[in-house]
Amino acid sequence: MIRISLLTILIAYLSVLAWKDWYKTACWLVLLMAIFQHPDMPKAIGGIPGLNHWNFLFFNVFCSWLLNRKKDKLIWEMPSFLNFLLFLYSVIILVSTIRYLNDMSGAVEFQYVFGSQANSKISIINEYLINCFKWVLPAMIIFDGCRDRKQFNYAILALLLMYLLLALQVIKAMKFGSLGLSGNSLQVKAIKVISSNVGFHRVNISMMMSGAFWAVFCAKEFVTKKYFVFLVIPCCGCILLAMAMTGGRMGYVTWALLGGVFCLFKWRKFLLLAPVILMLIIVFAPSAVERMEFGITSDQQGFDDSTIDFEGESIDTHSLTSGRVLIWPMVWQSIKESPFFGYGRNSTVNTGITLQLLTLSNGQELFPHPHNAYLQWIEDNGFIGAIPVFLFYILITIYAWKLFRDDTETIYVVTGGICLSLVLALLIASNGSQTFYPREGAVAMWVAIGLMLRVYVERKKVVNKEQSKVIHSFIEKEV
Repeated sequence: MIRISLLTILIAYLSVLAWKDWYKTACWLVLLMAIFQHPDMPKAIGGIPGLNHWNFLFFNVFCSWLLNRKKDKLIWEMPSFLNFLLFLYSVIILVSTIRYLNDMSGAVEFQYVFGSQANSKISIINEYLINCFKWVLPAMIIFDGCRDRKQFNYAILALLLMYLLLALQVIKAMKFGSLGLSGNSLQVKAIKVISSNVGFHRVNISMMMSGAFWAVFCAKEFVTKKYFVFLVIPCCGCILLAMAMTGGRMGYVTWALLGGVFCLFKWRKFLLLAPVILMLIIVFAPSAVERMEFGITSDQQGFDDSTIDFEGESIDTHSLTSGRVLIWPMVWQSIKESPFFGYGRNSTVNTGITLQLLTLSNGQELFPHPHNAYLQWIEDNGFIGAIPVFLFYILITIYAWKLFRDDTETIYVVTGGICLSLVLALLIASNGSQTFYPREGAVAMWVAIGLMLRVYVERKKVVNKEQSKVIHSFIEKEV
């Protein structure tokens, strides 16, 4: 009760501050995402759905931004082609949701089988439409408002602190003893503990931490060696520990692949630490190692006994992919039947695939979505709806990569690296889970995209011999 009271006071103060400084309060929105999903946080105030602390602050920030940006003489400077792709992204989400609302027969049947009440159209609009836009808007506000070095620093600090606070919550909830559990026990504990104590699903936390580790690591370019040793490394250690405690194998793989990219193309000397880190993980986190080995031994088999032989080792593909080898072919067959426009939102459930698989597996496998963001998006929206969205992420990756590889200024490397780490984390982890529909766990990634695009725009100004308070302030400090 005391924590809620203190949070209410903070939100009230920030809501007032929003009308004086909407940019700074938008950064607070990002930081507060670390606790917003916590089960103790009120989901509704006064019984009004959607009225909670975060939404109340967001409403004030959004209104203040709309009313004051013209007074501040701000010009929208996002590249026109990206504006167009974001517009198409929004239209696709809107059309996909409308199609689902027009035909929910499969979803209603699914809920009837489980004896649950069908979701109301209002709740569907709120979750599938309004929230999708809401999670992206803070990034757009920060992009629009970031016009000098101080504002840039404030946003980056809020972004990285959010991940650190999430990591500390995971460590507090899971306890250090969880690293000594068996791989299966770690998974079971993480499913129960992380969701009930942090609010995010363990798989999402694992993906977020895999990108956050390298995002914080990239920030080392801004600090001296002293701060790198006593600040950046401990923060990276906390995030790595939290990721290990999730038991999320896709997160482990994503973290390793990102490390390979960053070290091979920028910081090759850190490759020498790879064996040391591996040994530390084997010694202090055997449960994480066992989770990675799950499905690569002959005694771990799924219900369908689907195994392959790889260099003398029996690999249970069902266990290795957590049953995904069953759902993916069914989803792909569904895509081939409607390849251009898909079926609308929530198509895996609405087309009956979820119930069909549940029957085939004798009630052992429940897949309300394909556990693959690429397949999910194509099944929902077809290849026509996939082209602009996938192109958007490809362009963002290219822009971030160009900044990351530009050693002209430190701000380019850091901003590009942070964006690259968080976006690639999503793109890699999307092979086994995640979604391209914006949600809570993607808020920080979108903010990183917004900041990257701001620096990308400002770099063009510098190239064209124009004044840039964001870049020039860094230049002046370094000189």
